[in-house]
Amino acid sequence: MKIVKVRRVGNSNVVSLPRELEASGYVPGTSVLVEALADGELRILPTEMVRKRVRQIAARTVSERSGALQILADHDAERDASQ
Repeated sequence: MKIVKVRRVGNSNVVSLPRELEASGYVPGTSVLVEALADGELRILPTEMVRKRVRQIAARTVSERSGALQILADHDAERDASQ
């Protein structure tokens, strides 16, 4: 863990990643997704991990909202049957 500062570069705010993170794949030129969490934390993911993250969110949403999704599926089936 290392403390770094937010700096201004042009019209953007920039955080420098410690060089030790290169071993984890954060090398110059790596594309990352920056996600602001509700508690104020930032999550940084290499774009290669975005698909995995989307699947995690989808699985959580399906498990938390299965009733609502079933209502939508039933409605869609009724609509298709009437056409």
